[in-house]
Amino acid sequence: MTSLTAQSRPMTQGRALIRIHRLEYPFPAVYACHVLWGACFAATDPRQLFTVPVLVTLLANLLAVVSQNPLNAALDIRADTHTRGKDSIATATRRLSPAVAFRCAAIEKTLALTLATAVSVGLGRPAVAIGVGLAIVLHLLYNLEPVRLKRRGFANPAYFALTFAFLPCVSTYSALRPDVPAPVWLVFAGLAVLLFGRSLWWSIPDLAGDAAAGDRPPAVRHGAYRSLLVACAATAGALVLTGWGLWWLYGPVWSLLGVAACAAFLIDKLGLLPGISDDNLPDERTMRKRSLSMVLAADLLLVVIPLVAG
Repeated sequence: MTSLTAQSRPMTQGRALIRIHRLEYPFPAVYACHVLWGACFAATDPRQLFTVPVLVTLLANLLAVVSQNPLNAALDIRADTHTRGKDSIATATRRLSPAVAFRCAAIEKTLALTLATAVSVGLGRPAVAIGVGLAIVLHLLYNLEPVRLKRRGFANPAYFALTFAFLPCVSTYSALRPDVPAPVWLVFAGLAVLLFGRSLWWSIPDLAGDAAAGDRPPAVRHGAYRSLLVACAATAGALVLTGWGLWWLYGPVWSLLGVAACAAFLIDKLGLLPGISDDNLPDERTMRKRSLSMVLAADLLLVVIPLVAG
């Protein structure tokens, strides 16, 4: 009875804003980890993270990451309506109106690019603004026709690899140091491939909704089982790259610790392979509360390792 009452309550504007920005647990903490990674691998002292240029760069990248969500919510109402667990995003978008969601995305992207450009000019390091600017361009290409990377197979998870990991890493790293050594590039590449695998896994429950909306991401093109298999293979490759970079930077103990934390997600997904099919899809809410808690633990450890081991 309580559950039915809660579901029947009208969604407030505040709750709707949180939902279209995907700010439910554990997303805010995950986003923060993604923008902190680059700065943490650049810092030689944790106090460097609290300088004005670094804080502004972190905020710019966080705004850029979050701004993708209302844009996507405004354009994916049909798909979200047909996806179990994501129908509340469509409800929230209708509650606010797609125009408000577009406006939120535009304001956040503009502010993100303005802040990043200010830091780039002040430090004389273009990579800070280039990382944010490229991410914003990719947000538009992912969501808008005629390109709409969302419906173009593996370009879908590749987009998330770039905009939620690689480009924020490069941008925030550049706020502290102008040079990126080879082992750090390996770690950044590993983190990007890690996001590729996670994003591919995360898109599988959207199969029916994406198909109804006419999009053709990997789960629609290749089915849930093959998509999860590719996600697991990508995650395994990510562990190799990330572990190699961490070993090169900090030695075997820290490398094995980081890899072990990230491997928990892979082991969990391998356990899903025998039962997953196009007719037996995981639920978004369950994935968010269970699997993303493991993701958050690994992401937090990857924030801490360079600060402690470096």
